[in-house]
Amino acid sequence: MRSIIVSAIKLLYRYMYKHYFVMLFVFLLMIMIVTVCEVFISCTLNKNKKNSNKALLIQNREFHQFEVMKNGKFFNSVIVHSNILKKHWYFNKSSQEINMYNYTVSQNEILSKILIKYSSNGIDASEITLLLQQYPALRQIKMGQILSWIIITKKKLQCLVWDIFPQEIRVYNRMDASFTEGIIKFVNQLNDGLSPSILFIGKLSGTFIDSARSLGIEENCIMDITNALQYQLDFHKLHQGDKFSVLISIMMNDDHSIKSTLLGARLYTAGKDYYVFRANNGKLYDREAVRLGSNFIRFPTLKPFRVSSNFNLNRLNPVTGQVSPHSGVDFAVPIGTPVVSVGDGEVIVSAYSKIAGNYVAIRHNCHCITRYMHLKKLLVKPGQRVKLGDSIALSGNTGRSTGPHLHFEIWINHRPVNPLTTTLLNIEKLSGPERTIYLNQVKEILSQLRFD
Repeated sequence: MRSIIVSAIKLLYRYMYKHYFVMLFVFLLMIMIVTVCEVFISCTLNKNKKNSNKALLIQNREFHQFEVMKNGKFFNSVIVHSNILKKHWYFNKSSQEINMYNYTVSQNEILSKILIKYSSNGIDASEITLLLQQYPALRQIKMGQILSWIIITKKKLQCLVWDIFPQEIRVYNRMDASFTEGIIKFVNQLNDGLSPSILFIGKLSGTFIDSARSLGIEENCIMDITNALQYQLDFHKLHQGDKFSVLISIMMNDDHSIKSTLLGARLYTAGKDYYVFRANNGKLYDREAVRLGSNFIRFPTLKPFRVSSNFNLNRLNPVTGQVSPHSGVDFAVPIGTPVVSVGDGEVIVSAYSKIAGNYVAIRHNCHCITRYMHLKKLLVKPGQRVKLGDSIALSGNTGRSTGPHLHFEIWINHRPVNPLTTTLLNIEKLSGPERTIYLNQVKEILSQLRFD
């Protein structure tokens, strides 16, 4: 029995000895195959990281919207946070170097270390220094707060979103060599008690539209503001640093889509506030319940005068006797009668010509210009801002004229229109109980359209 065991051991030894190198080779080969697979998978993931991390971050945000849609202010916070990131992603989706990051602050952490540690592709330390110098409040981040940031090219910080749960979000956007701060607050529900409202507070960095977008304000609300105020100010001539505040309501539709509605807006530029408010009829009005978008008066004088010559593009000129379009309306006014602007705008011409005599041209928006001719005295200068009803001149009999009168023209999209029939000059005002209800709503919203 002993000899059999010894023989078996010798046989096993010879077998293992012969196949030892083969087994070792197979073992090493398996290790190499596993290593190559891991490297391949890692490279594949890294290659798609720049695109997938953007989509995943936004998809996760949208998923959480539905998970917390009954959770009041946090629900609002998620919506706004997601919109901000979406806007920046869409702005820069053609870039190969856009990276988004999302992080929840732990205890005793500071912003600079978080940005440096978790920005996988790196970040320029001078960016963090500049941001903290401009806004020292960022040194006050606390455990549980959410940070999101976007790095686009050359390790430059494009946007930082600081979610000060649950009342406020602050957004820091790059503007050339500095950053601007936007504040988003979740305010109390209004009288309807149904739709929570969000207040956006920002400063112009670039155009108004881009500045509003950078805070996550929805496109329909931005267009409501620009369409309502286009007759009162030129959005192309706003100044960097001009302030704005926008109050919107949000509602979850049955299909889980989000509906944003503009409630009120305030834009401060050149020392003046411009306001927009939504009435119960869905239309937009100013503080005095006058419909916005058509804020003009019909006549360029304080009281109506007799029309001495109508708008007629085929009229015979009384001086030359030839067919010559009469692109406006003549009013038989005595010399020295005050002439007023029919709407808010900017004086683009205040000069003399042989045909028009002393005349004034006012641009009310990018579509509408009014002209006032044969004046005795000019009271405004080019570049001057005027408001509806401001005196701009005294009527006269200068230039090519057969007698004292005021020639008045309206041009829409570079074409003359009849000042007496165009619907542009119709004014719509709220009255009666509807006006009382509206003014009470304005009072409530006005107190929330602050800049602090």
